[in-house]
This record gives sequence, C-alpha cells and structure tokens, in this order.
Amino acid sequence: MAGPLYIDIMPSIIAALRTEYGLSAAQAGFVAASNGYGSTLGALLALFIVPRLPWRPLAVVLLIALVAADIATTFMRSYEALVGIRAVHGVIGGLLVGLCYALIARSGDPRQGFGVLFTFHFGFGGLGVFASTFLAPYMTHGVVFLVLAAFGMLALVVVPLLPEFRSETSTDKARDGIGRLPARNLMRIGGLFLFQAANLGLGAFLIGIGSDLGHEAGFSGAAVGFGLWAGVPGALAMLLLSRSFGWRPMVPIVMAAGLSKALIGIGQDPAMFAGAIAAVFLTMAMALPYAFALCSDGDDSGRSAVLAGFASKLGLSTGPAIGGLIYSLGAETLITTAIATVMVASALFAFSLRLQNVRQPA
Repeated sequence: MAGPLYIDIMPSIIAALRTEYGLSAAQAGFVAASNGYGSTLGALLALFIVPRLPWRPLAVVLLIALVAADIATTFMRSYEALVGIRAVHGVIGGLLVGLCYALIARSGDPRQGFGVLFTFHFGFGGLGVFASTFLAPYMTHGVVFLVLAAFGMLALVVVPLLPEFRSETSTDKARDGIGRLPARNLMRIGGLFLFQAANLGLGAFLIGIGSDLGHEAGFSGAAVGFGLWAGVPGALAMLLLSRSFGWRPMVPIVMAAGLSKALIGIGQDPAMFAGAIAAVFLTMAMALPYAFALCSDGDDSGRSAVLAGFASKLGLSTGPAIGGLIYSLGAETLITTAIATVMVASALFAFSLRLQNVRQPA
C-alpha cells in the first residue's frame, strides 16, 4: 500500500514538515513532491529491474532501505537534506510497489489480489486523513516517519511467509514478444493513467470545492475521511462481482465512478456533499482493482502490472497540476473535465476488452 497510502497521509506529512521541521509551506510541499517524483522514477526503473532479479531478496533489500530512509528522515534538519532523503525514499518505494504489483499479476486471479489491496488502502487511508486533521498538532518530532518505518518493519515480517509465484514462461514471451506488450494492454494502461489523473485532479481540491459550496474546511476534511472508508465496501463488492460476473461489470463501474463526480457539484447541503464524496470513493474503490487487474491480464511476466503502476503514479502526479489550472476556471469546469476524462478511460477499457475475448480465470 506504500504508494496509494502515502497520498492519503500527505496532509499529515506536510503538517509534520511545517510544525516539527520548521519549513515554510512551499518548502514542505516540495519535500513531499520530491518523494512523489522519486516514486515515479522508481516505478519506471521497476520495469527494467524487477524481471531480472529474484523477487524475495529484492523485496527484503528494498524494505530495509525504505525503513532506513524513514528513520534517517527523523535526524535531518536542513531543507536540502530532507529533499534528498525523501527523493531517495520515493525511488525505493516506487521500486517496491512495482515489484508488489508484478507479484499480484502472477497470482491465480489478480482481481482478487488488487481487490484486497484497495480494501486495506481505503480503510487505512480514511484513518490517515483523520490523523492529519486531528492528531497532527500533537505529534512530536518525526513521529509520522517512524510510523511509516514501523509499517515497513511489519512488511519485512510478512515477506518470508509469502508463497512462491509463477514465473514468466517461454510461451508468454513467444506470444507477446520480449519487451513488447499487446496493444490491448497499452490501451488499458492509458485508461488507468486517465482514470487516476481525473480522480486526484478533482480529489485534491475537494476541500476547496467544499468551501466554495459554503462548508467549513474541518467539515470537508472529515467528509473526505469518512468518504475514504466508503471505499472499503466498494472494494469488497468488487471482489464479489468479479467472482460472479468476471470482467462484464468493469466498464459500467468505471462509468459510474465518473458520473458520481457530478454529485459533488450539487452538494450545497452538508449531508448531500458528504454523500457525494462517499459515492465517489465507493465507485472508485470498485473500479480501481478492476483497472489494475485488467492491465495485468494476459501478461504473466508482470511487466504490464509494473507499467500500470508507473502510469498510475504519473496520473496521480499530473492530475492535481492540470486540475489546479482548470479549477481556476471554476469548480463546475473541473468536475465536468474529470467526468469527461473518466468517460474516455472507460472507452479505452471497453475497446481493449473487445480486441480480445478475455477469459475469466478459474
């Protein structure tokens, strides 16, 4: 969960950098951004490194390095040192997430693996938002980074318990070509990029939109926290749907995730605004595991899953930047653009499914 969860607890990290490390808002933002840029680079490097090294020793080395970077952050005092260590942390984390996505892609049914992943993501993400809203003023120096290190240590305990995963076979290489992915996989990866860009392009400004609609920032932040928890039943519903209906519900769910964003624009009533955010995260949690699993389908090497992780991070980095420019034109324009972008993503997913008759795993 390192990549997705880090985004959810970003407010806690920004608050810690400002209150505990004495950085300005601009400096804290760039330190956090350096981690994001590093993780995008790490996700790209994973495409070349992960297939060439045994996964278990690589996971252990990356987790130890990740924990060391988090602990080292608590000893840093200068702005420049913090930028450097968090960028390194991001590269390591990006590599690790790419490795984990590749392993999920090699499991019996990637839809189930990604469904469980996002169940935990939205559950802990809600806790992260509440922590950032209510606990940040009480945190001592560097404690948020020690919490991240503790999660890394827990992951180290889990690694020896993981089973072996099937490797890429010569048949897979002959079918798709070494270093070449089918057009349908590339379309799906492009759809995931657009979907994630639309999600965070709008999501990054939910509290601001709440203020535009007359809600207090504290209420909007709490609504986002509760909304993330709505993603837990969404991800669980995806697990049930995928077992019963295979890939058939995917495109309608992605479209629903786009159309649900329209509810935010009519959220002048507090209950309606909170319900709209919950609907957004509910449908998003159903769509994201499907999207990641579809990107992985038909590629046992895990290359498509690794590339999907890179596309996701690139979308999450691009969305807020473009969303900020569009938001200056008004909240309605931002919401409309996000919906249109998701519709394009759903079209790419639908067309990719028509290129090949995808068979549901046993």
